[in-house]
Order: sequence, then structure tokens, then C-alpha cells
Amino acid sequence: MKKLIYSMLALATIAFGFCSCEDVPMPYGYPQGSTDPTNPDLPAEGEGTLESPYNVAAANAVIAGGDFDPEKQFYIKGIVTSIDETDGFPNSFGNVTYNISDKADASNKLLVYRGMGFGGAKVNSTDDLKVGDEVVVMGKLINYSGKYEVTQGSKIVVRNGQSSVTTGTPEGEGTLQSPYNVAAALKLVSALPADVPTENALYVKGKISKINSVETATFGNANYYISDDGTENGQILIFQSYYLGNVKFTSADQIKVGDEVIIYGKFVNFKGNTPETVGKGTSYIYSLNGKTQGGGETGGTTTGEAKGDGTKNNPYNALGAKAFASKLESGQTSTEEVYIKGKISSIKYNFSAEFGTATFNISDDGKAANEFIIYSTLYLNNEKYTTGDLLSVGDDVVILGKVTNYNGTLETASRASYIYSWTKNGGSTGGEGGGGEATGSDVTIKAGDISSTNAADVTEVTVNGIGFSFSKGSGANAPKYYTAGGGTIRMYPSNSVTINAGSKKIAKIVVECDAYNGVNYTAEGKATCSPGKATLNNLTYTFSEINAAKVTITDAAEGTGQPKQLRIKSMQITFAK
Repeated sequence: MKKLIYSMLALATIAFGFCSCEDVPMPYGYPQGSTDPTNPDLPAEGEGTLESPYNVAAANAVIAGGDFDPEKQFYIKGIVTSIDETDGFPNSFGNVTYNISDKADASNKLLVYRGMGFGGAKVNSTDDLKVGDEVVVMGKLINYSGKYEVTQGSKIVVRNGQSSVTTGTPEGEGTLQSPYNVAAALKLVSALPADVPTENALYVKGKISKINSVETATFGNANYYISDDGTENGQILIFQSYYLGNVKFTSADQIKVGDEVIIYGKFVNFKGNTPETVGKGTSYIYSLNGKTQGGGETGGTTTGEAKGDGTKNNPYNALGAKAFASKLESGQTSTEEVYIKGKISSIKYNFSAEFGTATFNISDDGKAANEFIIYSTLYLNNEKYTTGDLLSVGDDVVILGKVTNYNGTLETASRASYIYSWTKNGGSTGGEGGGGEATGSDVTIKAGDISSTNAADVTEVTVNGIGFSFSKGSGANAPKYYTAGGGTIRMYPSNSVTINAGSKKIAKIVVECDAYNGVNYTAEGKATCSPGKATLNNLTYTFSEINAAKVTITDAAEGTGQPKQLRIKSMQITFAK
């Protein structure tokens, strides 16, 4: 690279010699961005790295030589000498076109075309960039029809001495017990290929350094930055993220600059130059100023105390169960069963004769704060519900079973717990029963068990010994997994999935579908199964009378449009006896 730069300087010197003679004609024109030899500027310097950025002379020399990777992100330093206000400044896109030079009065220049602002943020004000600012720009170089440019999508990483790139010491392992600091998160995410999210969700701790927006009317998510010291140096973007307890924001004052947070979610190197959380509410605040919250939709912070040791004589309370489950890695289930007691605070799904399980929250006092999720639990005596009383908010229960860290959500493992004892609200006894281990006759598969990579095609995978083979069929799009909505498999018209249980026969499959903005993604009720029959009730498909080891479910809707998609959140597979 240095040889290339020296060669360009030599050419510039020769050109200067030609220009010194009035009777010698100019052998070529100077492309935009090159240095006018009648007004010498600074010599070329730098290596294009953050530690040693190119100056404008060096960047221009590299572009002129043509021997560079057009997809590589380079760092270039310079002084802002002019700002293009043709499209308005600021404009509706939040980007800005401007020139940088090595000196305020230098003749050399490099065009930064439609670049983003400090740290990749939108340019929303004339205060976000001014003529005379000293900047380091991170972006891709291009020779665009003779114009030397930093192409669209760049960002300012240093402005007037303030850096958006960490210079601290990376610490942590990305787990709940040892969260990454921001320096470690930036180091990891910056090294990812463009737009490829981390394989697993991460825990990252830091202080809120800047808040861009908190949206409460529709999406309930927020865009803000965190850093290790609470300044705008070394920030990482927390993009479209939820509030404490993985619930939507309801007020802009729920967070403020200076708050200490632990964020949980997947991260992505957006367009190769902006480390941030994956958007659309797939991350959330796990801890806010040292406090956590246990699910539900009303918000609130933990003010109670974790109690119990998980034994029959001293069961965990809700916070004790959360503390126990929080020690598990993401996706891990406890090896031992524990006892958990509490009062039912809300019920998501009550028992039914069809499913035989229930999902609800418990807390110490039956209120929404400090809850623990009892997910897909069995009835008394470790049996499926067939008949009897139903649960009510306010009932006291003791649960026996395994717990899990399901991608950051702490809960009982699906169909691996049951109601050990139950006292109805008002004092009547629902019952008490022992029971052995769960029979394992039914299996619940969530979309996130099949894939974890956002917007990725799903093809073939085996989960819990069951094979899933997805096919595009004659459709225009292949089945994909999306993290939105808590994780769904999107099947488009003509897509199918073949489920192979091996030596077991499948009796029926119950599929829970997704809904968003008033649209039910149920393939317009036209999903089919072979063998068997399909019935739809609101968002729940029941594929029954299968009695085979292998069954194919098909989105038989025709044409295009969102309602024609079959978006699968989970599948409960029941085996024939």
C-alpha cells in the first residue's frame, strides 16, 4: 500500500513539472478528489485503519490506483469543508453529502456521499454536522465516473475528538453471570459479516448515553445508545428494543440517560458498519439500575426477595425460581425438578381437554410485578387435563418440574412440570397429587427450536428426534424463520413441511399461528395435511386423524398477500398410543 501511495506522489511530482512550463500542455485532467499540484496539500499518510486512518490525500491515491477492495470499510480523516444542501439539510432520510479535506484551505477533497452521522445515527439537525468539524469517516471507497467518493452508507466514528468507537478493555462472556461490557460487544459485533446476526442472544451491560426515540403509540420500542462510561464515546445502538421484562414501552420517561442496563438479545453488524441489536422488539432490558422484572404486560420492577431452595418443604417463590433459572445458559433446561409456589397473577391459556396443559404467571401476592412464567404445565398427578375445575387468578399453587432459560425468557420447561398442589381462591381445595416423571407422549416444538437465524431459509432439521423437512414447492418464496413475534416459521402459498416421527405414529398436531396488526396468518384457513384432516379455530390449527409416522402440512392458499401466509409459532405433536 505504501508503495502505491509513493508511486502516486511521484506521479503528482511529475505532473507538477509539466505544469511549471507554460508552453507544455496539460497531458490529462484532474479527476474530482485529486490534488491540484499548484497548491500542495499534506502528504499522503495513514493505513486506512481506526488506529491509523487515511488522510484525504492517501484515500484519493488509493482510489486512483484502483487496487482496493470495494467492499472493505476504510477509515478516513479530514476537515468538513462544505455541505451539500441540495436535498435539504437535514433531509428526510437522515443522511448528508459533504466534502472533507486535509486542511481547511486545502484544494484536495473527498466527497462523502449520503453519509450517516455520528456513530451511524441519522443527521436530524444542522448541529449534527458543521463546516470545520474534524471527523473520521468509516466507509467504502469508490471511483464513481471519475469522482472520488466515500459511497453511501458511511458513518462518522470520530467528531471533534469524540469517538463512537470503544477504546476500553473488552470484558465479560456475554452470559447473564458475566455480561459483555460495551467494548467487548463492539469488538464481537464489528467483526461479523454485514447483516448476519449473532448465533445466540447476548447479555450486554452499559449505561444509557443517548436516547433517540421511545415509541409508545404502536410498536412500544425504543432506540438508544449505551456505552461503558455513559458518554457518547464507544457507544453501541440498542435498536427497536423492548422495556424491562420484555414488555412494550408505555412512557418515554421509563428510561433516561445515565441508567445502568443489561440488554438481552441478538446483535447484528447492520450493513457492515453499525453494530446494533436486531430490530423489531427482539431484544429487551433485562436489568434496569440493578432491578429485574418478571414478565407480564404491565411493567414494574422487582422489589421482592428471592426465597426458598426448591425442595418440597421449602419451595422457591417466583423470584427464587427466576434466580435459579437465570443461572442456566440460553436454551438450557435444568436437570433437576424443583418445587415452586405462588399465587396465580394472570392466565394466558387455561386447561382444555384438547391440549391438557395451561400457561400462566405466578407471583407472591398475585400481582403482575415479580412474576414467574409457568409454561405449558400439566394438571394434577402429572396428567393431562380431561375434566374438573379450571384455574383462576388468585389461586395458590405449588408446581413441580424443570425450568428453562428459553432464549432469555425464564419459565418452566414445556410439558416438563405439573401442578403438585392447588388451593382455589376462597379456600376450596383443588387437590394434591404426586406423580412420576412426565410421560413424554407429547412434544411441543417452538419456531425458535427449528431455527435461530433471522430471515433465514428453513430446510431440514431434527428436533427432539423428530425430523422437519421444509419445501418451497411451486411457490415464489421458500419457507423462512423470522424472530419477529417471538419467533415464527413463515410458510408461503405452496410451501410445505413434512414431519417424520420415525418409529412413532403421530395422532395429531396442534399448530399455533401468529397474528399481527389485525391480520391472522393462517393461510386463509386453507392449510391441509396428508394424511389426516385440518380444522381451524381462530389462530389454532388442529391436524387430526393422522395415525402415521410421517405427515405433510401444506399452505394451500393461492396467490400472494399476507393473509395467505401460514406463520407457525409452535407445534404440539401428540403420538398415537
